[in-house]
Amino acid sequence: MKTFAAVAGKIALSFIVVLLVSVIVGIVYTIIVVASGTGVEDIESASQNSLWIQIIQTILFIASALGMYALFERKKKWALGLRQQDGGVMLVHGLLAGILLISLSAVLIWAFGGISWTSGEWNSQLTKALLKGLLLFIFVAVSEEVYSRGYVQGLIRYHYGSKAAIIVTSLLFALLHSMNPGIFESPLPIINLILAGVIFGIARELTGGLWWPIGMHLTWNYLQGNIYGFNVSGTIMDDSILYATDKGPAWLSGASFGIEGSLISIIMLLAGITAVYFLYRRKSRA
Repeated sequence: MKTFAAVAGKIALSFIVVLLVSVIVGIVYTIIVVASGTGVEDIESASQNSLWIQIIQTILFIASALGMYALFERKKKWALGLRQQDGGVMLVHGLLAGILLISLSAVLIWAFGGISWTSGEWNSQLTKALLKGLLLFIFVAVSEEVYSRGYVQGLIRYHYGSKAAIIVTSLLFALLHSMNPGIFESPLPIINLILAGVIFGIARELTGGLWWPIGMHLTWNYLQGNIYGFNVSGTIMDDSILYATDKGPAWLSGASFGIEGSLISIIMLLAGITAVYFLYRRKSRA
């Protein structure tokens, strides 16, 4: 019971630190925006669309995970997962897995009539949006994996084993997205996010580090939003190479939540979990 309270307390503390610093950053940002002459009614919109605010939030998660690990866990010798001997190879594997799974999901949704596609006009605005999206999703992938699969999963695994760690972090991963627009329009977004947590968690255990999950997380988000034109976990992207128009039904198209609100995505993630388990379990045993 004492161990459980200590583990839960550390996870809660790591999140509270991020929350408090985020509030401080938000207050400072608001003061700067108001001082620049921006109307109060435009502050919320400006903060949501600010690339640097979004990046600062991801950095806070990375800093929280590294700080908590350094203060409380480093002497216990369990690995956070960033130092990985074959990390470069695993990163490439993850990048390719993300490309394959999200592309199959998008094409199947289109093939079954869930969406239609139109091409965007290639110009400086699109180029800027593609670079902005790539930078943002690199930070998102690294921060969410370092925090969820690195610190939290490592902490729980150290005390309770891998199965408990994967289950808890998958639920936590879905919970971290609970404020995203459209997440409760149906049960499908939550199921998708839990399954995404499962495939990331299993990959982290079987490959021995964070680079596979970071790779898949990056390409899954980036292609979904900036290439195929879907909302990413309910978030509307600035611009994309293709524009997806929802044709319904919601269980197929994903509606306003994007591919992660679709039944197709659930099927692809289940297939991905199965493939990762059998492929890397053999290598792990070897």
